[in-house]
Amino acid sequence: MRKGRRGEGEKLAEGSAPDALSGGLTGRVQRFVGRLHFYDFGRWLLLAAMIGIVAGLGAAMLTWGVEALSHLLHVKLAGALIPGHGPHSSSDWHAPTRPWVLLIILPLAGLIVGWIVQTFAPEAEGHGTDAVIHAFHRERSVVRKRVAPIKLLASILTIGSGGSAGREGPVAQVGAGFASYLSMILGLSANDRRILLVAGVAGGIGGMFRAPLGGALFAIEVLYSENEFESDALIPSIIASIVAYVVNASFTGWGTIFRSPPAVFSNPAELAGYLILGVVLALVGIVYVKTFYGMRDAFFLKLPVPAWTKPGIGALGLAFLAMAIPQVMGGGYGWLQLTLDHNLPLKLLLLLLPAKILATALTISSGGSGGVFAPSLIIGGITGAVFAELGTRFAPLITPSPEACVLVGMGGFFAGVANVPIASLVLVAEMSGSYQLLAPMMLVGSVSFLLTRGISIYEQQVPGRIDSPAHIGEFQIDVLEQLRVSDVLDPNQPIVTVAPGTPFQKVLELATEGHQDYFPVVDPDGFLVGMFSMEDVRSVVATPEVWSLLVADDLGVAGPSIVFLGLDDDLHTAIRRFTSAHVGVLPVLEAPPPSRLLGLLSYHQVMTAYDQAIRGMSEGVS
Repeated sequence: MRKGRRGEGEKLAEGSAPDALSGGLTGRVQRFVGRLHFYDFGRWLLLAAMIGIVAGLGAAMLTWGVEALSHLLHVKLAGALIPGHGPHSSSDWHAPTRPWVLLIILPLAGLIVGWIVQTFAPEAEGHGTDAVIHAFHRERSVVRKRVAPIKLLASILTIGSGGSAGREGPVAQVGAGFASYLSMILGLSANDRRILLVAGVAGGIGGMFRAPLGGALFAIEVLYSENEFESDALIPSIIASIVAYVVNASFTGWGTIFRSPPAVFSNPAELAGYLILGVVLALVGIVYVKTFYGMRDAFFLKLPVPAWTKPGIGALGLAFLAMAIPQVMGGGYGWLQLTLDHNLPLKLLLLLLPAKILATALTISSGGSGGVFAPSLIIGGITGAVFAELGTRFAPLITPSPEACVLVGMGGFFAGVANVPIASLVLVAEMSGSYQLLAPMMLVGSVSFLLTRGISIYEQQVPGRIDSPAHIGEFQIDVLEQLRVSDVLDPNQPIVTVAPGTPFQKVLELATEGHQDYFPVVDPDGFLVGMFSMEDVRSVVATPEVWSLLVADDLGVAGPSIVFLGLDDDLHTAIRRFTSAHVGVLPVLEAPPPSRLLGLLSYHQVMTAYDQAIRGMSEGVS
């Protein structure tokens, strides 16, 4: 009996062990599954993949279009032989045998681009990445449906005809445009729309340049001029960038953009040379940005001609320049490959450096359509090549190899002019396969970035999330509500005011002499009767025939339309009024207008006060 009962107990114990093991395993699986967010995972994977597919197709279409048009216009008509780049690049090239053809094809393409853009989508002019940054910060990440196809067509015409522009901006705008359209169809929230817009930029950059990691990092870093990232969009950006890379590479090839000669960093003494190179790149970058926007503001905006003709005028200037230096035309990757291969002499490089800066300004600052990434890489690479040539002659012990200087120059230059020190070094490493130069790239990029603070080729960047209208609702509103306008307003600030009947010629003199961006129109009793900005003045500068007819009263806003602040208003109210009026400065009045002007309050002053309050709270907690 005892034996039988013991056997039954043993059988019971043996049978219960698997059940206990099974139950424990099942419980662990259930707990693991419970931690997964399948909805978010599937949603972001699907949406980012869709955006990546469209961005990849856009990159392929732009590549085909540019190459086909360039072959037709430059090889067939102008008789030029354009050097290739990448794994199958060729060093064979020659200047156009019929250079006079450039005087026809470039201006004609510019006029067509100007008409298309100004007629159907004015926001498609210039370099598209800046337009996307503007949409992210100030347009609730909304991009009109027509922008993507117009940008694609205009960029094919601009770059394919020989314009000095890149392909990253157009494809970034295509990806962002589709992301915005998809978000609107699905009724996504403003936050989700922002994330997908950034993913669209990542898909465009990662796909076009076969740099999936660099594209994702670029998209989340380029929005801000300081050390800040749109980290919420990182994972969707990575997914979109990978998919776009696979799609574009499937159609256009899997090799890297550049065929890089072996270049390694193994000599610590070269760090001194790289440090000097970083300084040189920063100086050239400042000249580049100043020339780029100086041409726009001081020349093209003031031309008394219709806006749609200005790209044609810029292209005509480029045509004359290209007849002397044909290497300035197009994206220029073939010429950069020749620079990497030591096939361009120093004299040509010295000519090409300022010529490429001027050519890019003539193409894009005039209203042509194309990106600034490719020209920036070329300018940085040429600067590195010149530095290597001169350094080898005068300081050979600390000068790195020429190919290393070219590659590091590419990444370091773009890090400074675009404020993307992390993304730039990853992008160049992926585009060239030169991962062994990451250390000097980090040094040069950091030096260039620090020396060009306040300078950017992307003027729509804001310093950080706190300065972005897209994130204004995420901050501690109660802190702003505790601060009053009277706490921030400087009663002793010097303000240039304008009398109501002041002729426009006098207004123009006042506007150009000072550093004030907004001008109150004040009557003899000190009452505010109007307000205008430098933008209002610039909009009239292009039509000098009406100057004699205008007075200060005709500019900006007047009377009850003036958005104003009172001394007792809190700063949260001030932020909402800045946002609703789309201005950076508001007048502070005693009462609703017409009323006595007490001063001017800027958006920057409000943000500075908020930042100081937060820092004070943080110090109090610590």
